[in-house]
Amino acid sequence: MSTERTRGRPRDPAVDQAVLRETLAQLDGRGYDGLRVAEVARNAGVGLGSLYRRWPTKYALVVDALRSAAAAREVEPTDDPLADLLTGLVKIAEGLGQRAAPLLAVLLTDPTSELAAAVREAKIDPVRAAGRERLRRVIGPVPDLDTRADVGPALVFLHMMLHGSPPDERQLREDILPLMTGSPHPASDLDG
Repeated sequence: MSTERTRGRPRDPAVDQAVLRETLAQLDGRGYDGLRVAEVARNAGVGLGSLYRRWPTKYALVVDALRSAAAAREVEPTDDPLADLLTGLVKIAEGLGQRAAPLLAVLLTDPTSELAAAVREAKIDPVRAAGRERLRRVIGPVPDLDTRADVGPALVFLHMMLHGSPPDERQLREDILPLMTGSPHPASDLDG
């Protein structure tokens, strides 16, 4: 009879959350280059060695912190794929009105930086993949699925740049969804 034992203490989710919150705070206040992992550990009440066991690099820490902030933006699939697609676009638009501006600025001003890569990995890629899957549920596996899936978020960003605010739900439903789905009036499908 063998008894397996794990080494060390089990990970405490509260400690992870404290580290991720502190990482986001430092990103907001100092940016990627000003973020100091040792200071994150100290302010979160975690030993530096413990932090590095969880996140071996500053990049990995930042990606996880950005992902943790994006978790609330996920859309649970329902029986109505068109409504799910609209909900995903609404969440993108809402996200632009919050803390996304500095991250978008990095993508535009320093697209080859580590922070830009972390933003793409933690935020852009998952949102893009989820949006593509929601659109696939609506229109099927069409040859131009990737392009159509990119149209929605691209138009949300463009609207933000041109008008200073993201499009509202009506604009998303009436103007952007038809371009993504190829349906002249998907809004009528959502209205019941």
